[in-house]
Amino acid sequence: MLCLKGVLLFWTFCHVLRQAWSADELLSPRNVSVDSAVRWSPATDSPGIKYTVQYRTSDSEKWHNISGCVQTELTTCNKLIGLGCVMVQVLAQEGNRTSRSVEACRHADSCSPEVQLTSKEGLLIVNMVKNNRLREDNGDNFKYNVQYGRDGEELKQVQDSTTSHLTIKDLDVGRRYCVQVRYLCYHKPFGTPSTQHCESIQESECVLSSCTERTRKKNIVTISVTFTLLLGVLVVGLTLFIYRHHKKIKQFLQPPLRLPDHYCEYLSGDFPQQALSLTTSPCEERHDLISVVCREEDLSDSYLFPESDREQDYDSPNRLDLLDHEE
Repeated sequence: MLCLKGVLLFWTFCHVLRQAWSADELLSPRNVSVDSAVRWSPATDSPGIKYTVQYRTSDSEKWHNISGCVQTELTTCNKLIGLGCVMVQVLAQEGNRTSRSVEACRHADSCSPEVQLTSKEGLLIVNMVKNNRLREDNGDNFKYNVQYGRDGEELKQVQDSTTSHLTIKDLDVGRRYCVQVRYLCYHKPFGTPSTQHCESIQESECVLSSCTERTRKKNIVTISVTFTLLLGVLVVGLTLFIYRHHKKIKQFLQPPLRLPDHYCEYLSGDFPQQALSLTTSPCEERHDLISVVCREEDLSDSYLFPESDREQDYDSPNRLDLLDHEE
């Protein structure tokens, strides 16, 4: 019972203290916007409230007062010339009381990029949705700083882009990658980074007909390359084989060295000797050897003549003619 009373007393004390603090707290400015000037609306119509405008660069945590916009009763500050890309805040002051500050980017559209990711086969497409006015005001001095890496790892890889469209290539299919984008003005970070966006790199999906056509083309290219490589290897191998064994190949292709049969017979001793004799022409007449036949009276007469005369008679052409006639 005593514990319950103690809790109730403590809660009552806190509530009273909060009411007292709320009554003493100064309301913050409303509708703070920044373009070429800083504008805001007062939170209350009470007189005597003044406003202070401060700025800081995105790479610094320290706020600096803008000269001419400190404890002013105006609701506009036109002293941003020359400050470049900055963040601003406006706070209300009344005596010793100070309101909570309201931050705003110098450009009213966005201080943080809005990012959309699209994954395809082996790549990731990063699109910055809004066309920030920083590009219009700073031209080539404005860039998107894109950091990316595998999910669960620190984003170490960085690419800068001057356009709102960036393609990150050579990514592993099946892995999940995260991207974070921030503005760069004059090579310095501006505003706050975007939230991390992650996508898994998946294989591309296509219509059945287009996939079939693509597969057919890939097969044709693969077959052509394979055939070309095999043909090249075959030609090189054949050239090397011929170069190394050209003597054996030349000897193998030569016709066998063989003597004609009649030379072989002659050299072996079986060649017929009559084959070496001169053969007569079929046009020549053949004559048989005929013996001389004489009558007895002719023989008797032969004894009457000397032997030398008989030989002369036989040798004479007239005698031969006579013999032929007798025959």
